[in-house]
Amino acid sequence: MAMDAVLKELESRIEELVKAYETAKTAESKAAAKLEKIEAQMQSDSELGERVAELEKQRDDLGKRLTKVLSLIDGTLAKEG
Repeated sequence: MAMDAVLKELESRIEELVKAYETAKTAESKAAAKLEKIEAQMQSDSELGERVAELEKQRDDLGKRLTKVLSLIDGTLAKEG
């Protein structure tokens, strides 16, 4: 009878290990999905950062052009006045 009790205890422990393994695999899958989502967000943020930098450069270029145009207009008005 002692051997039967040992076998039942061993079987119980194996079942616990199997459940723990399944739980760990589920947690690993969830973590991998979360990591993938975070990486996608980081890529999107990086692309948005590049777009912001591009728009800021365009704004600066337009500001320089506008300043130049305003200087020409001021010069023309000064000559007429």
